[in-house]
Amino acid sequence: MGKIKQGILGGFKGTVGTVIGSSWNGIAYMKGRPQSVKNPRTDKQTKQRAFFKEVLSLIGQLSDEQQKFLFPSSPVGMTRRNALAKQLAEDPVVTDDSKSVNLAELATVGNAPTADLPTIEVTATRSNINISWNAENDWRSNHAEEYPTIFLINVTQKKIFLVHSTTTIGATGTQSFSVDFAAYGIGSDTFRGFMLSTGATTTPHGFGTIGVNERPARPPKKNN
Repeated sequence: MGKIKQGILGGFKGTVGTVIGSSWNGIAYMKGRPQSVKNPRTDKQTKQRAFFKEVLSLIGQLSDEQQKFLFPSSPVGMTRRNALAKQLAEDPVVTDDSKSVNLAELATVGNAPTADLPTIEVTATRSNINISWNAENDWRSNHAEEYPTIFLINVTQKKIFLVHSTTTIGATGTQSFSVDFAAYGIGSDTFRGFMLSTGATTTPHGFGTIGVNERPARPPKKNN
């Protein structure tokens, strides 16, 4: 905002183009009109914004403790949250109308050491979800007493969970455990998952068996 000295032009009031003239205490002032910020909503931008919102929604389902489990070592140059966002966004499903996280093809997350972990089969029944594995390899033989954690995905409802196994990996044969449906979805949903190594020889505890679906509201301030 600049002062207008009385002169050949003199002071002015009102709007001239993008300039507003006014007077206060006998001094003339002028200032620029507020400029609207362009917020174009092209199809491409709308699609990208919806995709970014979906990525953030998925990350918000995991607590800080769960993210630390996925990333035991801090990612270089970024937060765990941003590293997880990058992984979830790497191979999206893109159509003419939408762009979404490809949970149906997600194979691993985090930066924990990976190995030849058994493939997980997730079977939904009327009352529970059965998680099992049956692969036989050297890694499994050497980690038979370990209790793994399963990264469980509800593809239909776009939800992700970390579920602690209640049974060991086992050296051979089929190993399985079940969880109640209530926390994870309904019978008609599509589920899949993959195994994450914990190194634990006792059933893991800590962050529990389900992810955080919604952050609790901040409590109201108390009036003094």
